[in-house]
Amino acid sequence: MSSERFDHVFVEPASFDASIGFYRDTLGWSVQFAWGGDGEPRGACLASSGDMTVVLAEPHRANDHLKSHGVNGARPTLHLRVDDVDARHDELAAKGAALFAPESTHWGTRWFVARDPDGNLIAFEQPTPGGA
Repeated sequence: MSSERFDHVFVEPASFDASIGFYRDTLGWSVQFAWGGDGEPRGACLASSGDMTVVLAEPHRANDHLKSHGVNGARPTLHLRVDDVDARHDELAAKGAALFAPESTHWGTRWFVARDPDGNLIAFEQPTPGGA
């Protein structure tokens, strides 16, 4: 049996430019590669560190099978494990992106959540001693 690991999250944002700005400038992620422009739908792959990536893409024609189309209304929350949840919170709170201060969870972490321009949630978590 092959092993599976997280690869990326796909987001089709309402505003490509606002989302690129959020992930790149607010979260500090780097653009790994991009495509489109000059009348073609734009897209970009951004990475935070290691294997964590998010792909942002403008809407494509329905017959364009270069991407799979998501289920309307489904909004997953992206959970990221961080080494220092308080430091990451302070950084994002200073940019107005954190929704609340870090708090303990019942699943053994401390966390806070940010929201991108389309309302997708990004949870930043740090395991607590004896926790997740």
